[in-house]
Amino acid sequence: MDWILVLCLLMLAHFLADYPLQGDFLAKYKHQYPYIMFVHCFIWTGLISIVLSYFGIFAWWKAIMLFGGHWMMDWWKSGHPTEERYMWTFYVDQSFHFGQLLFCLFL
Repeated sequence: MDWILVLCLLMLAHFLADYPLQGDFLAKYKHQYPYIMFVHCFIWTGLISIVLSYFGIFAWWKAIMLFGGHWMMDWWKSGHPTEERYMWTFYVDQSFHFGQLLFCLFL
């Protein structure tokens, strides 16, 4: 298996689910309403899980780790709405999600 290809497809799924598929509505209200955060994390985890399944490396524990980790990180990040702090938390958030993808790829 070409792990670079898998990583690139995982990153593509991440970027699709974390940006265009999230949309302004989910981004704006996910910190205020747990159901909206659930929807965003479910979409993100679902796309990542589809890529993992395609390459035969999906496991339920990975989906639970992806969902829970995404929820916790996005909840933390969305609690810092000022622009100055938001950019710093944005980079921490994206680094964490990238780490989740690497974790799923190599374990």
